[in-house]
Amino acid sequence: MNESEAPQRNRPVVSAADTAAVDALVDRARQGDADAFGLLYDRFQAEIVRYLAHRIGDADMAEDLAQQVFLKAWQAIPRYEARGVPFKAWLYRMAHNQMVDYFRTRRQTTDLDGIDVPEEAEAETLVLAAEMSDALGTALGRLSEDHRQVLTLRFLMEKSAREIGEIMGRKEVTIRGLQMRALQALRREIEETGGLP
Repeated sequence: MNESEAPQRNRPVVSAADTAAVDALVDRARQGDADAFGLLYDRFQAEIVRYLAHRIGDADMAEDLAQQVFLKAWQAIPRYEARGVPFKAWLYRMAHNQMVDYFRTRRQTTDLDGIDVPEEAEAETLVLAAEMSDALGTALGRLSEDHRQVLTLRFLMEKSAREIGEIMGRKEVTIRGLQMRALQALRREIEETGGLP
């Protein structure tokens, strides 16, 4: 079964009417219509937050970053030109750039105040899950940014190769090859570190 035949989990079908409605809102927003931009915000905000949360692992920070994405989108929308790329892909690129800026400027700190101590059996499960998550995170961290992005969009955000191509500005066939190479690179990284716990 190829990807086009695979069942699509939780992925809404985008109709021509949906696309036309978004395009109409974008045109109005480009002319300074704040209500139209508000409707675009309502339509895409949760998805952008989810993408950022998957990438940075902090839901609160993802919401903050998404707010910055939409602020920048509002400021830039008068200059927006579709050029064959959907508005949503434009937002994803802005979110990706915001995430890159966040990682460039952040400092790793840990605040241990207010942490609850779990029961012993629960603690063991949590430790094993944390170790697996850390091992996978370490392996993902060693991949190139393109590999991390394609894996996140495909497997966490459940985007199709066509959608990922629009977001990353590449052809669908290129995305399929990139995904295969990213999975191979991830497998190598996991094997080199002794596998997942």
